Amino acid sequence: MSHAHALTRSRLPWFAEHRRQRTATGEARLLAYAAGNFGKNITFSGAEITFLFLLTELLGLRAATAGGLMLLVLVGDLVFDLLAARIVMAMQACGRSYRWLIVAGAAPCGLAFAGVYALPFLATQVFAGALPLAAMALVLVLFRGAYAVIDVPHNALMTRVSGDSRVRARVSGYRRLFSSCSSLTIALVLTPIVQAAGPSGDHTRLALAGGLVGLVFTATMIASARCAPGTADSRAAPRASQSRDGLRVPLRAPLVLAMLALAALTGFASPAFERMLLYMGEHVLAAPGLVAGILTAITIGQFAGVAVWTALTARVDGTRLLMLGHATCLVGLALFALTGIAFPMGASLPLLASALVMGFGQTAIYMLPWSLLADVVDALEWQYRRRFEAGLFAIFLVAIKASGAASTACLGLLLDLAGYSPGDAASPAVRGTILALGLALPAAGSLSVIAVLRRVRLGHARHARIRRALAWRAGKP
Repeated sequence: MSHAHALTRSRLPWFAEHRRQRTATGEARLLAYAAGNFGKNITFSGAEITFLFLLTELLGLRAATAGGLMLLVLVGDLVFDLLAARIVMAMQACGRSYRWLIVAGAAPCGLAFAGVYALPFLATQVFAGALPLAAMALVLVLFRGAYAVIDVPHNALMTRVSGDSRVRARVSGYRRLFSSCSSLTIALVLTPIVQAAGPSGDHTRLALAGGLVGLVFTATMIASARCAPGTADSRAAPRASQSRDGLRVPLRAPLVLAMLALAALTGFASPAFERMLLYMGEHVLAAPGLVAGILTAITIGQFAGVAVWTALTARVDGTRLLMLGHATCLVGLALFALTGIAFPMGASLPLLASALVMGFGQTAIYMLPWSLLADVVDALEWQYRRRFEAGLFAIFLVAIKASGAASTACLGLLLDLAGYSPGDAASPAVRGTILALGLALPAAGSLSVIAVLRRVRLGHARHARIRRALAWRAGKP
């Protein structure tokens, strides 16, 4: 054996160990990036589930008035997400990364969320029960605006974690895992506190809970941004000189139209079940205590879904998995509806079983659009020779959050038209409206998403070809 050969053999274990360590470090940084979803989801989903209930039941607003406030939030989302994208691009031009903006915006967003949960305390202790409507609107808009400054760069960072669609899909699974952890916290801690604040009048505890959630959000986002993968990975992102970012996304492109439709349907219809769950528990099932159990069952289903859907991403295209996720959620909604008819007054075990199925499907619904959107950025770059990175993510977020705010506003208006009155017994018309909004609306949304996705052709194989073509074009003299 030659000296050189012996030296090579002696070094092989070191190289293998070094490669293993590098892989482990890279995976840990992917997990660190995904952990930001714990902080984001505990504030955003907490807001989605509890804000309408907080405005009507704790602050005494009419459902139509609360819906009008959410329409104002919708306008704010349209402005703030696009403004956040502009800020991201300006910061990048000055050499600031996505991570810098996440760190800078974490504390203001946490404070704004705490301010929303302090509104009932302020109404009773400071304003003698007559909190000005303008003050409520200001706090809500500040929260959504501050959240946009965090959300756009954190989601756009998905394009930089890897250039492989399979890795991106796996990271989407990690993100959903942390989102599910925060959903469990919302179900077991936050929602019961909001529910108890009405009968007990303990608004101090509610304000403290909001402050604690804001603190957790701030710490989580700062830690996630500082430990996330760097944004200068040449394998994950083309050189800025060859592909400038921009807000003028080609809205007529079929892939862009499909993603905007997906965003609108996901924001408007998919979360309607959770938005109406507090009302269903109170007025339809006559079992308010069952709400936390149903939310917990949904979250447990999401945990199971993370393992299954993430494992499937390596073999099955994301669009097919997303359609399957919506079909699974349809099955859960149908089971919940049949259970409510066959077992009135809230039979717990059948309802919890259907919630598990819904949660399993929701994992795919909420995790896969982000990796698919990152792949669309690459496809558009090949077609238009420009990388609409922050711009496309910003417009997608505008669509999903604005449609979510529009959904909440419509729910409030429809409840008001049906004759809903806080604190009064619900009439048959009100109960029917609650069921239609909580069950039929998300079912119609899932069917529509499946119809849209049948026209999208962007799987792992096609995305790999696009990445190779981009690398070839970047290497041309």
